[in-house]
Amino acid sequence: MPPRFRPFLTGPMPLASASLLVLALLTGCRQDMHDQPKMFPLRSTTFYSDGRSVRPQVQGTVARSQTQSPDYFTTGMVNGAEGDGLPFKATDVVLRRGQERYNIYCSPCHSRVGNGKGMIVQRGYYQATSFHSDRLRRAPLGHFFSVITNGYGAMPEYAAQLTPQDRWAVVAYIRALQLSQSAVTDDVAQGARVSRMDAVVEESGLPKGFLDSWAGSPLPQAVSTVVSSAAQPAQATKQGTPATPGKSVSGSGKSDPAAAAAKVVKGDPAKGKTLYAQNCSVCHQPTRAGMPPVFPSLLGVVDRVGETRVRTVARTGIPDAKPPMPPHPNLTDKDITDLVAFLRTK
Repeated sequence: MPPRFRPFLTGPMPLASASLLVLALLTGCRQDMHDQPKMFPLRSTTFYSDGRSVRPQVQGTVARSQTQSPDYFTTGMVNGAEGDGLPFKATDVVLRRGQERYNIYCSPCHSRVGNGKGMIVQRGYYQATSFHSDRLRRAPLGHFFSVITNGYGAMPEYAAQLTPQDRWAVVAYIRALQLSQSAVTDDVAQGARVSRMDAVVEESGLPKGFLDSWAGSPLPQAVSTVVSSAAQPAQATKQGTPATPGKSVSGSGKSDPAAAAAKVVKGDPAKGKTLYAQNCSVCHQPTRAGMPPVFPSLLGVVDRVGETRVRTVARTGIPDAKPPMPPHPNLTDKDITDLVAFLRTK
């Protein structure tokens, strides 16, 4: 090899370059941020003269919620169980405050009517619970307060956003939402009447399809009621009997013959059972119990949503459901009548 190349391969320069390279690599691998000394709570240390790793609180320091006593107002619990009832009177001011807080924090998931079909649920978020299920209609008020405070499943806690007073106001409004969709004539005050929701929509001048946004919900659309003032006092029916279009809530209290005739069971339940097995059981199960919340139960569905709604869904499906329910154009009117007759059976 020619002598002029020798200085580049031997001597001190290559060794110095290699050393600098190694130092640079070692500097880049320092773990001071990872292995930095730190104090562990409740462990002893020699750093402080008193041997404790945690410094005492400054005199007069008050932790968040430290001044709140663990009573029903702040926990919703009585002797370790969810209590029922409000800790204060449900005035109009309380309900209006609850409605405002509910619309801000709850309606994005549970919707304005509480059927669990809020806007972010429609856009792919976890399916929210409907407040109109039998389980939540029977739930004590303390249950709703506890869920708002501590969260439940995919629902986060809202203790930081809502004070205990506001949480109870929301609970009161949720109960009002539930009562509005399952009212009975005994709930109607003296000098008031019960009106069907579709009638109220028509009287208010709203579009005919205004209630279509409740598609697929468990709300009894054809039976839903609101209370409005009227000159005639309401006549109470048997305790716990829903105020349906077939019952008169003013005047003599006699049943409407036309509505009663509409309730007569028509169709062939046996044929309907066969049609159900061919078209519905694959999703809603042969028992009609479904697989909630993906496939809703069809047990008692005719009484819950009305025959008109059942017939419409059977024919056109629910394209915006998750998963979407397909239409059944192959079913004739007679087929759907038989299917409804089967769904009415116990």
